[in-house]
Amino acid sequence: MDDKGMEYTVWQSGNIRGGFPDSDDNYKPGDVIVYIDSKDIDADLKKIGGNGGKTLLGKTEIPGVAWYAFFADPTGNRMALYTKMHSA
Repeated sequence: MDDKGMEYTVWQSGNIRGGFPDSDDNYKPGDVIVYIDSKDIDADLKKIGGNGGKTLLGKTEIPGVAWYAFFADPTGNRMALYTKMHSA
């Protein structure tokens, strides 16, 4: 998939989906980033920070498609939040 300037390989098996982006500063070889569905990324990042986690990349738009953010849990594991934009 080459969408909005992002190259990404996606797969789906039943209701389970995943993907593999090209390597860059956020995606390093060997890293696995788990994306967690979020209804409110800003509120979730605030909760994460209040519980010892750290925001690594604040809420960022994939233009017209979705929002995402990266965070680390208190032990340093990197994960992401994701919310798909809904069409009006």
